[in-house]
Amino acid sequence: MNEQMDVAAVDEVFSGHEQLTPAKPGREIITVPLDELYPFPGHPFRVMMDADMERLVTSIRNNGVLVPAIVRPRRQGGYEIIAGHRRKEASRLAGNPTMPVEVRRDMDDSAATIAMIETNLKNRQKLFPSEKAKAYRMMRDALVYQGVQLDGDNAKPGRSKDRIAEHFGESASKVMRMIRLTHLNQPLLEMVDGGKLKLGVAIQISYLDTEVQCWITDFHEQNNLWPTVTQIRELRSLFDQGALTQDAFDEVMSQEQPERQNATKDDFVVSIRDEHFPNLTIEDVKEKLLELIEQYHHRKRMEM
Repeated sequence: MNEQMDVAAVDEVFSGHEQLTPAKPGREIITVPLDELYPFPGHPFRVMMDADMERLVTSIRNNGVLVPAIVRPRRQGGYEIIAGHRRKEASRLAGNPTMPVEVRRDMDDSAATIAMIETNLKNRQKLFPSEKAKAYRMMRDALVYQGVQLDGDNAKPGRSKDRIAEHFGESASKVMRMIRLTHLNQPLLEMVDGGKLKLGVAIQISYLDTEVQCWITDFHEQNNLWPTVTQIRELRSLFDQGALTQDAFDEVMSQEQPERQNATKDDFVVSIRDEHFPNLTIEDVKEKLLELIEQYHHRKRMEM
């Protein structure tokens, strides 16, 4: 990540909640009307009207905004929020027409994007998969702009996915898998957020184009079923060959699937497969689990 960026300055905004602290040299804390504060372009995080928001509204109504939002000037006028979207909405709900902000004039677009993502990922307790997916993709693009190499699905270590993974305590493969979700259409992405479409299946579907994803959405609405791993594998093969028509799709989806018949008794194995081994069949996952168990017992015997 850019060595010039003062990452600590982002974190320190979330400490010292008891009182406002003076801004560092080159920055200023001012009070700004809410209608002069604009969301960050492409901001991937939702401002939810939940219990946390209600508590924040009550706090602001009683005490005001104790921690200034971080903003930067907009070319079109007003200020762009880097951190503080929820505080702005809570201030509005509390009836406050203004709020304090720390103005940062030293951030280019990529540094501002990285700071916005960092503050939200580190400080929001509840995140939807789509929010994390979009955030990782935005951060990857910002890192690439700063000169970090772009990843492929089989990228070597030291690239953007590794920077993101190290920074947020994730595996690089998890980062890449989450970014794949941004290739889903909106109805499928909402299904993932609602827990109706499992992550592993969604990632496999993301390799198909928007038209095929719409076919899958329609199939689910009509049958309350998602494609099995075997079916997705066949769909992807036909797609890669340029042979996936609506008729071919219907034929694949009409085939009886042993995986689906055994789904109830294999729920645990299915969940492991979907999360960790989406390219394997249920039988393959069973063999893999047995292999891992045998390796575990072998290590225990060696330690005795």
